[in-house]
Amino acid sequence: MLHRLLAGKGLIIVLAVGFIAVESIVVASFLSLVHLKTSNTWATKSEEVLLELERMMIAVSGAETNQRGYIISGSDDYMPPYRKALVTLEDQLHRVGTLTRDNRLQQDRVAFLATQVEQRSDEMDQAIVTRRTKGLPPAKSVVEANQHNRTMETIQEIAAQIRDEETRVLQRHRADSEAWAFTTGSFAVAFFILNAVVFTLCGLVMKLALSSQSQAERLLRTLRPSTTATTR
Repeated sequence: MLHRLLAGKGLIIVLAVGFIAVESIVVASFLSLVHLKTSNTWATKSEEVLLELERMMIAVSGAETNQRGYIISGSDDYMPPYRKALVTLEDQLHRVGTLTRDNRLQQDRVAFLATQVEQRSDEMDQAIVTRRTKGLPPAKSVVEANQHNRTMETIQEIAAQIRDEETRVLQRHRADSEAWAFTTGSFAVAFFILNAVVFTLCGLVMKLALSSQSQAERLLRTLRPSTTATTR
């Protein structure tokens, strides 16, 4: 009777401890997955910022290339791609601003970058108008005067600062993502090992209970003939 009682309590204790441990690991795994997803989301956003920034710089270069082509040749064939590059540039700059709205420092840089891009667009438009109305020599003079403003160099410098910041943020979030991925995997392994241990302990306790029951039944069968003989 004592063995049965101990076996029953042992089974309850094992199940209770196993349930608490399993639930704890499940909760920890869930929180780990949440952090992993968050880190991946931030890393993806930084990657998008870098991509949009690169596209923006390509649009700037494209606008300058077509503006230069028009200044030299006076051909209107350069104007549609020039205007398209300016529209693309504005769109890319807006996307960069939207993606970095959670970072105050980056927002300040993007705002300053926008003013420099607008200034550079005005400078290119001024040279184009001069070329159309006054000819090549005056247009060259405008281009040379604008070069002293170093607007394009400033754009490149600010873009480089934004790029460096996002690269740093991306590296940090990638490291966090890898760390949380390892943690999540560790919790998964611990979950399976704990389940195996709990089931093994439950099996041992049940085996102990069955063994105790079998011993009790054998003892009863042994005592029955003696009891019958005494009665006679």
